Amino acid sequence: MRDFFQKRPWVAWVIAGISIAFAGVMYLRGTSSNAPDSIEHRSEIVTIRCTETGKEWQMNRGQFERLLMTQDGLIDPNKGIPSKFADGRPTGVLVDKKDWEETVKRINAMKKAYQN
Repeated sequence: MRDFFQKRPWVAWVIAGISIAFAGVMYLRGTSSNAPDSIEHRSEIVTIRCTETGKEWQMNRGQFERLLMTQDGLIDPNKGIPSKFADGRPTGVLVDKKDWEETVKRINAMKKAYQN
């Protein structure tokens, strides 16, 4: 391999450049507060509504998503996390409908990838 790179140093420079660019992209993505797995995103407080009673409560997003991830199977968008206002039935969903749909889509994609 050493002989190959000594004869063709441009190949080594291309590999090094691609590696540095990839590392830069990963660093910038990881420090972005918009990334779904960023500390800022996971530590925000979200409002959850019981679809049966309409009562609301707040929870840390990381805890909320952990409850969704640990449920068996894919998430049904019409259900949610267990609600203390509905005797523990899974009726707790995010108040922000767009955020709820995006969260369900992302978590279901992760669950599908894990199952395969």
